Amino acid sequence: MAGIGIDSPKFFEIMDSDGRIWIGGDQHWFPPPEFHKEAACGPTTCTNIFAYLSRVHPAFKALCTFDAANDIVDQTTFIKYMKEIYPFVKPGPIGLMPEEYIKGASDYAASKGISLQFSRLTIPAARSKRPSRDAVARFLHTALEANIPVAFLNLSSGRVKNLDSYHWVTLIAYDESSGICRIVDNGRALDVSLAQWLQRSAMGGAFVSCDLHANKIPAF
Repeated sequence: MAGIGIDSPKFFEIMDSDGRIWIGGDQHWFPPPEFHKEAACGPTTCTNIFAYLSRVHPAFKALCTFDAANDIVDQTTFIKYMKEIYPFVKPGPIGLMPEEYIKGASDYAASKGISLQFSRLTIPAARSKRPSRDAVARFLHTALEANIPVAFLNLSSGRVKNLDSYHWVTLIAYDESSGICRIVDNGRALDVSLAQWLQRSAMGGAFVSCDLHANKIPAF
């Protein structure tokens, strides 16, 4: 798509035992209980992003525990990583809010010796209080230009097709002129209308990205 996006979307590819290629993880890969499968969009999004960052930014290499030297990661290895992140980025009875996502992701990074800082742009439920489309574009552009995928929480879809409500997804590209963004969601890459979502979503949501320039790796 036109616009701006991450440099290496191929690094989201995952191969299962049948040779099928998935784009990013699928929350339904989590083992029982069923709640893990139905509520784990947040930890799955975090796994997608951390696995990617570990491959494209040397400062984040320690985030990922599997060997990501190959272009395509196998599904079994990726699921193991999902399960490692889950106890940190763990949904509660009402899901996972941005502050909880940030704390959990920060805590996981800290367990690997990395101090992470995050930027967040909240989209309030009240349309009159929402940031402008230009402000959203600037936020996304800053992250994507730095080759950092964005965690996108959508609390209500605003009738946008192929975008589930109350759901975290991984945003990897954005075309400001059309208002279309590309997301990674449960093993698929999808193009959705962010412009329509910003206008019609009844509850809003949030965008969260790592701040590459603010992160420091402690000396040991």
